[in-house]
Amino acid sequence: MFRALSAAGLLALALAAPAQAQDASVTVPAFSPAEGAPQCRGVNGYAADFGGARTFLWRPRWIEAVTSGDMRPEVIEDAEAALANGPYSVTDKPRTVPGATRNDYASIGPYWWPDTSQSDGMPYTRRDGEVNPERDGPEFDKNRLRNLAADMQALALGYHATGDDRFAQHAAMLARTWFLDPATRMNPHFDFAQGIPGRVNGRGEGIIEASDLSTIAEALGLMAPSGALSAEERAGIRSWYGEFAVWMATSENGEDEMRKRNNHGVFFDFYLAHFALFAGAPDAAANVVRAFPGYRIGVQMDRQGRFIEELSRTRSWHYAHFVVDGAARLATIAECLDLDLWNARLADGRSLTTARDFLQRYAAAPESWPFEDTDLARGRVDRMRDRSARVLLYFAPDGVPGELRQLP
Repeated sequence: MFRALSAAGLLALALAAPAQAQDASVTVPAFSPAEGAPQCRGVNGYAADFGGARTFLWRPRWIEAVTSGDMRPEVIEDAEAALANGPYSVTDKPRTVPGATRNDYASIGPYWWPDTSQSDGMPYTRRDGEVNPERDGPEFDKNRLRNLAADMQALALGYHATGDDRFAQHAAMLARTWFLDPATRMNPHFDFAQGIPGRVNGRGEGIIEASDLSTIAEALGLMAPSGALSAEERAGIRSWYGEFAVWMATSENGEDEMRKRNNHGVFFDFYLAHFALFAGAPDAAANVVRAFPGYRIGVQMDRQGRFIEELSRTRSWHYAHFVVDGAARLATIAECLDLDLWNARLADGRSLTTARDFLQRYAAAPESWPFEDTDLARGRVDRMRDRSARVLLYFAPDGVPGELRQLP
């Protein structure tokens, strides 16, 4: 019933690592896990040390922290609320965008608005940092996918916290609807993601919306011990993620996003590696990790640890942290491949530690941030501190989320 990842698909993934790097000589060292700590073991994730939960990004200590103690009531409340939600489907749109089918995901760029000087508003024009609420409307799928990811996370955490099978069964129903049922499933591509009305139906930038697919992959892994999805269904979803990863590696939109020299390029690497690992293609994921120091750090980050392209944005604090968030996520799942991206250094000493040190310099006093930022201008210092805490959590050897929303 479900297709396995083909030899051609595996080859496409194996060749997906960026081919050009400023410093291609960087060797990513082997990862040495702390003695006694749960280990992430290749395509099986943390399952062997985590009761069968096949997570890659969600560290067991993070999950235990948010499903016990003070956060436990919130986890259970969220899971109970999620039981009333869904199912969600890309076929719920009232109409398709030009060239798309009912099963194709479609969204619009967040910062694009109708041109008020034109009677029909076309073509849309860009307002950086100002989100057009139209993107969350029923005509597009962004909000559906976001809600699906939020509910899957809530249900998986609720199941882990309580063992209540209701949570796992509802999550399984949501997953079948989105990934497996031919009548309602999403086709495994983002050809029509972040289009711009009047200009283009889809762009490489739309791949950034795969963040929700990443959350869903982790939720599926966390609820795996429940058996709510059959072995055939789990294989079918892994195949879906494999097909999506192949699309990323071979499509025009994927190539365009891979070549981005900002947060989009960094997150492209994380998504491609994460989905390849989830689908059972660890060599492809490892290729992405090995290329990262030269292709991303060497090209995008200066010697002070600044990702330069992010600093010219109107939300420079957010994007300066967001890009490091993507890199840290990749370093986290790289541990599953026995690769230590945390300590991979260029010849001039640049590494992820350099990026962390730059951000940490302002963590205690965000008001001293020297770049233009809308949150800073509006006095939203607490919001800036929260963004900082989320990113710096990755770099804390024994750190755990202080709030549920800090779970990546």
